[in-house]
Amino acid sequence: MKLLTGLFSLFLLPIAFAVAGEIPSSLRFEEGSHNRVSIRRGDARLDVNLGSGDDGGACERILFTHARREVAELAAPGGRLPAPLFAPAASREFLEGSSESWEKWWDKRFDYYEQQVTRRPLSDVPVERYLEDGDAFTWQGLEFRFLTTPGYTRDGGTYLATIDGVKVAFAGELIREGGRVTDLYSFQEAILEAKVGGYHGYAGRLSIWLASLEKLAAEKPDLIVPWRGPLITNPAVDLAAAADKAKAIYRNYLETNALHWYFGEERMSLCAERVLGPDHGVKGMPLAQHVDLPAWCRHIGTTKLLVSASGRGFLLDVGGPTAVKSIEAFRAEGLVKSIDGIFTTHTHNDHTAAIGDAARLFGCPVYATPEVAPVLTRPGDWFLPGVSPNLVDSVVLKKDGESMKWEEFTLTFRSFPGQMLNHGALLVEKPGETPVFFIGDSFSPSGIDDYCLMNRNLMREDSGYLKCFEVVAAMPKGTWLVNQHIPHLFRFNDKETDFLLSRYRERIAMISDFVAWDDVNYAIDEQWAWFFPYGIEARRGETIEVSMRLWNHSTESRHFEVTLIGPFSESREVKSVSLPAREKGAVAFKITIPVDAASGVHVVTADIGIEKGVNLPRWSEALVKVTD
Repeated sequence: MKLLTGLFSLFLLPIAFAVAGEIPSSLRFEEGSHNRVSIRRGDARLDVNLGSGDDGGACERILFTHARREVAELAAPGGRLPAPLFAPAASREFLEGSSESWEKWWDKRFDYYEQQVTRRPLSDVPVERYLEDGDAFTWQGLEFRFLTTPGYTRDGGTYLATIDGVKVAFAGELIREGGRVTDLYSFQEAILEAKVGGYHGYAGRLSIWLASLEKLAAEKPDLIVPWRGPLITNPAVDLAAAADKAKAIYRNYLETNALHWYFGEERMSLCAERVLGPDHGVKGMPLAQHVDLPAWCRHIGTTKLLVSASGRGFLLDVGGPTAVKSIEAFRAEGLVKSIDGIFTTHTHNDHTAAIGDAARLFGCPVYATPEVAPVLTRPGDWFLPGVSPNLVDSVVLKKDGESMKWEEFTLTFRSFPGQMLNHGALLVEKPGETPVFFIGDSFSPSGIDDYCLMNRNLMREDSGYLKCFEVVAAMPKGTWLVNQHIPHLFRFNDKETDFLLSRYRERIAMISDFVAWDDVNYAIDEQWAWFFPYGIEARRGETIEVSMRLWNHSTESRHFEVTLIGPFSESREVKSVSLPAREKGAVAFKITIPVDAASGVHVVTADIGIEKGVNLPRWSEALVKVTD
């Protein structure tokens, strides 16, 4: 059974052979969830990211390959270093200005569409020298050359040195053994030349990453030392394999993507060319059948207005003041007499930002499914793409499959984890007409809206798009689909459905082979472990509670150990929970705010341990804002 490949074993390798793929005698390597790497010269030691734990010697220099929190906080707890640090120049934005960045993050986390991993350091880390591409330096007679190798992270770098006759590349998170990577969501990025923002930039850094792989391959290293997992002893093979896997995944994604409808073939072709080359040959699926909306449905930006025969109105989503003004104008013109309710399809701000205002203005209830409702009423508890800080006063919860009558219509509420996990849908049936299924942003006539990896598009039978295909298949025959952004009805025929579903299953298998987890969902769902609430305001002397919410995506039971690392105490509380396959759970911690705590934002983090030796340091964070 494949089980978190390369994360479990822990051993020391000081073996000396000057042939490709083997270990110089002065290189100390301890394999684990995060590798410990040192080079010895007599009693002197150089550490790469995190030094060898039991090797002794006086550390004279530290090299960072990147500046994620797990690197910085382990190597430099509280910003304290045992030796001068060299780091990529691109790491400066992460290693400096930490307090200011976290303070700004309290507000920046709302309406957030850059979709970057938030594991930045908690404290500033002093750097003696920032390195640019091609910079060289010497330590104890060893010549080092630095290459910028971004892709998995924006700031990634690689150090090259010939040690005891072996050309070694210390490559950080760039690549793992077997041509794998740790996750896919880290590659999310804007594609500026195609005018694609970060939110829509599925694996947008793949082109940069592929260029970094090519740059490293041209150096012909004998050995690659990664940040996680086994040594890469056949670099040429693994670098080529990694590139091939990534290209296949991206081609598959483009073939089934909803953005062909929104952005057009020219922009999508630019995306393809960056990764696959000018002769990529990628074409989106031909557009599915689409027709005008029925007379009883009005399209207003991302809002749909349903109008009954008696002139009463029911809204789906209200994303901003323009929609509210349009509805007020319809009332003034007599198109609608009243608004009787609002259904919220999902939690992105272009669908929710004005729901609270609209509900108060029109005096109507707001309806939502269980995945959506709590984000509307307490948005600060969550960190998700595009969550609006504008809360909704109250929400009427509707369970999956629950129906109600409204005027001549029957409304059936569905959980629909498509474009994002926190997503619902509404089946609208009118006597004598074909049913219409309002699916939020989950499909377009060209395919699947899974372009944002932070949306938690789980790849499993009981959730994500596989569940959505199942729900659509169970609809009454001929049911039309409606996307909130699109002024048309559309539907997929059997051939189109088979194409999308078969390609999607192929992509699941491809990603599974590309990432170093036992289940693909850990690699596409950053929030398989996350703090709830994410943001908490508290006063000095107050005791608050935070929970670490865990989702065991594995197909076997797992034991999880959570170590709370708080900003107010050196002591570390540990709690554990065992979860059956595919199940969720949580452990709760109480934190007392000291009476002398400084005002402002403080960051709580946690180490996540999983059985069989997995330790993911400082993996998740929560924000505690101390107020006067």
